[in-house]
This record gives sequence, structure tokens and C-alpha cells, in this order.
Amino acid sequence: MKDIYIKKEDRRRTARNKRKIHQAKTLFRAVDVLCDNAQNRCPYVKKNDRKRIYTLRDIVYERSHADVCRLDYYRVPTDRISPSVMIIHGGGFTAGDKKYRRALSQWFALNGFAVFCVNYGLAPEYVFPKSLEHLVAAGNYIAENADKYRIDKNRMLVCGDSAGAYFAAMLAALSSSDKLRSALGIVPEFEVHGALLNCGVYDLGTALSAKSPLDIIGSVIVSFAGVNAADLDTYVYRDACMAADYVTSEYPKSFLIYSGADMFCKGHTEVMLEKLAACGVEHDSYKAKSKLSNHCFSLTWRSKDAVQANTRMMNFAKYAAFGEKYCK
Repeated sequence: MKDIYIKKEDRRRTARNKRKIHQAKTLFRAVDVLCDNAQNRCPYVKKNDRKRIYTLRDIVYERSHADVCRLDYYRVPTDRISPSVMIIHGGGFTAGDKKYRRALSQWFALNGFAVFCVNYGLAPEYVFPKSLEHLVAAGNYIAENADKYRIDKNRMLVCGDSAGAYFAAMLAALSSSDKLRSALGIVPEFEVHGALLNCGVYDLGTALSAKSPLDIIGSVIVSFAGVNAADLDTYVYRDACMAADYVTSEYPKSFLIYSGADMFCKGHTEVMLEKLAACGVEHDSYKAKSKLSNHCFSLTWRSKDAVQANTRMMNFAKYAAFGEKYCK
């Protein structure tokens, strides 16, 4: 009887997890579709500007998972060796696509960057650390093909929003922490020179204590880790899945965007900023001033907060990559 009861509980737990993942996937897919127009009508990228940008889509960077491991390349043609930026989309670890960051990619290209906008494996088919391994493979591909794309592999930035900011922060941590590389058994063949992080998840304690409508955060945890929040104490990667735990003095220059009203990632950036300051890492941040500026507000471009956040972020990116004077 005990075995029968355990099997029934396992089936119920599996069914609940499937519902949670479906709920998260549905929500974040809907956000991408509904916000696509707002996120991709960048006021800094005019019609004639787009014509100047050379774009190559769906480059396979990891052949063993060629269906998901693809990136888009954006570049204003030049003979110069340029810095690069890897852009990582968000989507609650279950949804999202590089096509929804095309305006952001174009904007970086117009500002002198070689841009690699990356797709990676999504939950539930891929859970941590598999998606991170995909993104490391993307970084390795970019570094290995530095001559082909005429980039300086020693001036690579990572940029991400929401789940993408989580992965960007983890790539920066992998690039700078022997301890994390050892814990995950992942060794990148590239170095992150700067991180641009927008409303990300960086601290497990903050995630576990957060409340959200319809338990979306619980759904995201199941999607990300493949286990329920209640089971995280025995989760094999519990101590190796959050960037804030691996910030050292070697962590790259960082710029963080956040909102005190964030419905998904409230409190995470404050923890990350404390860690960066304690380790003496060069960094800056922009916190939304309006209560209407919520999760990833800067992606919609036109609000006062979005304008200020994006202007500061690009100035910081140019400072980190080109050595230009940083103007706040």
C-alpha cells in the first residue's frame, strides 16, 4: 500500500509540475507576442539605419543541438576589428526567441558592435545547467571565429533581460570564478569583458522568499531546475546555480537595470549590487523612478525610465568595450 501511495503522489507531483511549466510557458509566450511591436520599434533605429546593417540569421553554433543552438549576427559593415556583444533573450526559461530582440541587436550594431543574438534550449526539454552549456558553446563559437567575424575576442560583452540576464550573469561568473567552473564542470574558452543585466534573477534566497500572482515564480523554478521549490534543499545544483554567490573581485564590469516594483525579480538586483560593491567590481545601475516601470521596462524604449536606462546602458557598454568616457 505504501508503494502505491508513493506512486500516486509521484504522478500527482508530475502532473502539477507539467501544469506549472505550461502556465509559465503560456504567460511568457503571450508577453513576447503582445509586446513584440513595442519592443521592436526602437526610436534609435530608423528605416534607413536598418538598411545599413548586415544580418545573417540562424547560424548553428552547436551542431549536437542544431535545432535550438542558433544565433543571428548583426553588423554595420566595416574593416575595423570590433568588440562584440552576445544578447540573450528572456522568457521565464520556457519561452522567448532571438527574433524578439532584433531591435536591441540592431541598436548595438549601429553603435559599433558585432552582435550575436542567441537562442538556447528551453524548459522543460532543457533544464539547468543544459541551457547554460548551450550559451557557453555560443561564446566559444564566437571566440573561435573571431577572425571570421573580425572581432576582438578580448572585448566581448554579454547582455540579457530577465532569464537572459540570469544567464548573462552566470556567463560572467563562469568567466571569472574557478570555483563555479569546478562546481559545474563547465570551462568557457572565452572571457567576458562586461555584463549588461536587465531585471534578472541572481539570488536563490530572494527567489524563494518572493511572492507572485498565480505562483509564477514557483512555475519558473520548476521550469528552470526541473524540481519544485520545496525540493531545492536536495537539488544537486543548489549551491552552484546563482551568480550572486560567485561574484569575486575578478567579475567583469557590470551595468544593471532594475525596478523596485518588479513583479518577478524584485530584490535580486539589490543583492547583486551589494556583492559587486563588496568585491570592488566596477559597476553602475539604473533603478526605475516610476512605479509604472515594471519588469524589463527598458525594452519598451519610449518611457522616461526606458530612455534613461538605455542611454546609460549604452554609454556603459561603450566605456567597457571601447574605453570611451562614461557619461551617466
